[in-house]
Amino acid sequence: MKITILNSREVKRLKEMFLKDVGYFPEGEYAYLKNEKDRIFIINKDLSRIDLTDLRVDKVGLYLAEVNETLRLSKEGANFLFRQAQKKKKELKNIVELDAQEVKLYFIGIDFNKNINCENKLIFLKYQKDVLGCARYKDGKILNFMPKIYRGEVIV
Repeated sequence: MKITILNSREVKRLKEMFLKDVGYFPEGEYAYLKNEKDRIFIINKDLSRIDLTDLRVDKVGLYLAEVNETLRLSKEGANFLFRQAQKKKKELKNIVELDAQEVKLYFIGIDFNKNINCENKLIFLKYQKDVLGCARYKDGKILNFMPKIYRGEVIV
């Protein structure tokens, strides 16, 4: 798999997407990598000095998001952004509180209706103190992005 380090122009474009959709971009000395599937990984900037051209690497760093025309945060990426924003006392956009029944539906992998009085956008799903991940809100429905590996029925 081919992994490339994003240049400053690409990082700037990525930052603009994050600020528009999420309201926050990770602060710190990070390098951003992109694989062939348009997945963005975040690593410590010191590791970006390693020449990856002759290495066969499947993954490196934290899988942050998938970027096409839209932004789609990974479960880990959503949690990372939420924790970092809390530490920096920054406010994230579009946090939606779920109740226990909605959390069960989310972890089963079902899309469900919820009226949050907003347009179609990327949302963070929160239950009590934890961010569970992100989803897309569209036409009064929360579209589930929960990967199959995390799904289960005995959650709450």
